Amino acid sequence: MTESIHGKPRINKTVLVVEDDFASKQYLLLLLKKLDYQVHSADSGEQALTLMKDKEVDLMLLDIALGPGISGIELGIILKKEKRLSKTPMIAVSAFSKDKFRKLKTAGFADYLAKPFTMNQLKTLLEQY
Repeated sequence: MTESIHGKPRINKTVLVVEDDFASKQYLLLLLKKLDYQVHSADSGEQALTLMKDKEVDLMLLDIALGPGISGIELGIILKKEKRLSKTPMIAVSAFSKDKFRKLKTAGFADYLAKPFTMNQLKTLLEQY
């Protein structure tokens, strides 16, 4: 057990981050590090599928618009079919409006984080999981 930057003891959790935009990914990785999370990251849905063949995570943060290839929604559906990941919470990270969240819930996403976001918004959301 470690102490977070806010003085509360907690167990380190591991998060999968899938984000194709370099600046957005670096920002998210920086915030997660400051919040004492361990992170596995990928730049594409295809890279995430390869990475997750032998990794365990407590939470997944998936960009929805991943560019060419598998979208974040498609990736989420594929990952949720894996028995060991079926109960792992997925959070959609996107600049899209929250109106699309109904479609995301159907695909198995537990929550939505709108870009741009602050460290406090991220922290509050992650503490729910």
